[in-house]
Amino acid sequence: MKKILIISSVIIVTIFLFLFVYNYHTEQEHFFSTYSLSNEEINKLKNGDIILRHGYGMASDIIVKSLNEEYDISHCAIIVKDSNQINVIHSVSQSLSDFDGVQIQTLKRFISDCKKNSIIVVRYKSPTHTDNNAIAERASYYLSKKIPFDNDFNIKDSSKIYCTELIWRCIKDAYKIDIFKNQLNDENLKNHYKFNALWDSNRFEIIINHHLRKL
Repeated sequence: MKKILIISSVIIVTIFLFLFVYNYHTEQEHFFSTYSLSNEEINKLKNGDIILRHGYGMASDIIVKSLNEEYDISHCAIIVKDSNQINVIHSVSQSLSDFDGVQIQTLKRFISDCKKNSIIVVRYKSPTHTDNNAIAERASYYLSKKIPFDNDFNIKDSSKIYCTELIWRCIKDAYKIDIFKNQLNDENLKNHYKFNALWDSNRFEIIINHHLRKL
């Protein structure tokens, strides 16, 4: 019994030390980060563009590791521009944010939570060959409804929304096109919330890709 208690104590201490070192390293990296978009890149952004990132923290790293996609992405948002500034609308769990669910924040703040060289910006290829203001408008609609974050990741339940589901719903509302159709027909449930559909060249144009800097 005593031996079991000792082994258990060692395991607990080891886990605690690992989490402490991991969180400290992440916080230091985040605190000293100067990562940003250039003025030239910011000028490329249009209303309704979609911005993807790999965020800081263990939750983001677990998402990236679990999904194991071409690009290390853990979160996404919709660009919403007005005459004064550029914002993003996205859905975030209260466990990672001061507010739960669909919310708005400045582009600058969104980027401050991005790991270096992790940003990708994509633009939906509108079937009408016009702008994507309709996507931004639908994002603003869901923001006004104060919809909470969907911790169950149930895309069939519109009462709660997770981050990629917000993109899916906005495009589906605006253009009646289901960008996740293949994923939703897949028996592998994990494919229902992967990010790779958002850089599918058949439907999206990549405007900015900082992942290429790693090559």
